Amino acid sequence: MILLEHRPSGTSRRLKGDRAVTTSRALRQWGSLGGLAFVVLFVAGSVLIFDGPNGDEPPAKWIAFYGDSGHRDRINIGWILAGLGVFCFLWFVASLRDTVRRATVAPESDSTLAFLVTIGGTAYAAVTLATLGEAVGVRTMSDDTFQHEVFPGILHANSDGTYIAHATGTAALAAMIFAFSITVLASRALPRWIGWFGLVAAVAALVSLLFFTMFVWLLWIAVTSVVLFVAARREPRDTPMGSTVASPV
Repeated sequence: MILLEHRPSGTSRRLKGDRAVTTSRALRQWGSLGGLAFVVLFVAGSVLIFDGPNGDEPPAKWIAFYGDSGHRDRINIGWILAGLGVFCFLWFVASLRDTVRRATVAPESDSTLAFLVTIGGTAYAAVTLATLGEAVGVRTMSDDTFQHEVFPGILHANSDGTYIAHATGTAALAAMIFAFSITVLASRALPRWIGWFGLVAAVAALVSLLFFTMFVWLLWIAVTSVVLFVAARREPRDTPMGSTVASPV
């Protein structure tokens, strides 16, 4: 007979060598708010970064805007805010992953859905960080050019490239949202409407090239973040993840 070990939900410990790694309910609870923080910081930062010319404006307008040191300083502030937002997003991804694992009761290894949540969220965060760095680096490069010269052609190419890069990265975000939504619908770990809303948000993430669809998945992240936080606060401190079960060899 093989006994599956009973593990409490409030605090789970895994031994790695001589150290015990503890994941507390409080960490999962406050980590879930990383999604809401991401939406606020990422949107605010993006507005500051991408507020300048981005389309078919004449070269003189690009030169006037990006040649202004005040505008470049604002872009740098936006970079800091958006970067902090992605940092918070990673905590949100960890909270989603933990919710999926608890709902699917994977005894020894991560479930497929939890793996998709982790990989999807991490891949999106990596692409977004790279996109932010490239966008800000090119937009503020006249800080270091000879006589602060501005290159409209390079800026225009960067504008298109970073937009396409981020829209491509949201495919990974869609995988994360799909996996989490399927878990919610199958397990009722959260209200089912979060799952249905998530399916819509995942489709919207797949077509982020349309721009306005981004607001759908941003809203889902913000709402899910708050719902996860409330659910964690209402959760009993010692709710078991799984009971002791005997299975034949």
